[in-house]
Amino acid sequence: MKFSILQQDLLPSLQAVARSVGVRSTLPVLDNLLLAVEEGKLKIAATNLEIGVIKHVKVEAEESGEITVPAKTLVELVSGLGQNKITIQSTGELLTVQSGKLKATVNGIAASEFPAIPLSSETGVILSKEAYLASSQILFASAVDEGRPVLTGILTDISDKKLDFVATDGFRLAHREFKLPVGTTSFKSLIPRRTFEEVLRLISEEDVEEVAIATSQNQNQVVITLGNTIVSSRLIEGQFPAWTKIIPQKIVSRAMVEKEDLLKAIKLAAIFAKNEANIVVLSTKKGLLKLESHAKELGSQENEIEGEVEGEELTIAFNTKFLLDAVSNGPSSQIIIEFSGALSAARVIPMGVEGLEYIIMPVRLS
Repeated sequence: MKFSILQQDLLPSLQAVARSVGVRSTLPVLDNLLLAVEEGKLKIAATNLEIGVIKHVKVEAEESGEITVPAKTLVELVSGLGQNKITIQSTGELLTVQSGKLKATVNGIAASEFPAIPLSSETGVILSKEAYLASSQILFASAVDEGRPVLTGILTDISDKKLDFVATDGFRLAHREFKLPVGTTSFKSLIPRRTFEEVLRLISEEDVEEVAIATSQNQNQVVITLGNTIVSSRLIEGQFPAWTKIIPQKIVSRAMVEKEDLLKAIKLAAIFAKNEANIVVLSTKKGLLKLESHAKELGSQENEIEGEVEGEELTIAFNTKFLLDAVSNGPSSQIIIEFSGALSAARVIPMGVEGLEYIIMPVRLS
């Protein structure tokens, strides 16, 4: 293998792919990047066996071939070269990097030991970049604890001219609906949150307008293509909760307030909620939303914010963090909270953002 490329054209791709190498893996080859020259292009690949990333980069190719080399070493080496032309060549399990007067050799591992990254023979569903980016507004609500694996994934359901992204950890739920053109292929899978986060990072680094989502031939991997980059990830197996049943149907009270006012009030309430199960108590009165919190050792606070508050007067308690997450992730200046009862789920809606809603389960006060 032998090719030449400018340092500034190679480094961003190396850095992006290197994020997916195995961390302290028992398989040494998982700490490596696969470099392969084929059909005049350089393929850079990495995997940790859960997620794999492949990037194709245009190079001046002289010889085809492939090798794997330690990701950290190669990224650090190329980073330090400055914006010059680099020539990279492999002989057996040795990689040679030349730039200016520098010549470095890196010990590698045969490419034959690198695990195959599952791909798809189908194009799959084509989404606009905007549709995929909508998922960023709901990821926070998925579970971090691996105790219930299905809750660590994001339900991705495409049907009936719409796309639904749903995340829940069992205590709160986030849902983003996005309208799609007529004739969009159906698709339904449970994709790990980490995969979404990586693809969102790659979208921010690449100039792409579309994202293609497909499943691998054996149906247990999702393959996401954006421009010259392919992300392959395992799918989560299991039954996702019947999330539509959690959405409140009967609304007894509604409050519309300024987002910044509410955020400030929740953060102040959180100061006195830390030692008392992180609870903030909301009370509704006509034109007012009252927030109270207390801690035996610290003291207490109560705060009122004005807004359009109507319906039944009620008192309801929430986990402060869950309420703060829902309000802060809403991309609008006003927030609507719909209450379905003192012991029933509430719905937080960012004003003017179609198809975005956050559901929070209340805390029962002793």
